[in-house]
Amino acid sequence: MKIHTTIGVYANGDIKINGVTEEYLESHLEYNRGARPGRSLFLDGKCVQKGYLSDKTIEEFEAKIANNKDFVKTYDTQPYV
Repeated sequence: MKIHTTIGVYANGDIKINGVTEEYLESHLEYNRGARPGRSLFLDGKCVQKGYLSDKTIEEFEAKIANNKDFVKTYDTQPYV
């Protein structure tokens, strides 16, 4: 079973990391678009929802999480936050 890593980044710098199965990925992304529009969301290392972060901050965060195992989930973390 493939696990996708999503990382929500708030304007204050707080982050939430989830491991999401393929089965729930689309609903997880839709929920975040609707319920957390200001939060930036990264899917498997790439920004999929800009939120309040600047383009430069998004670029820096993508570089920070690239190849960093601390930002990868290998298991389902339901319930997602």
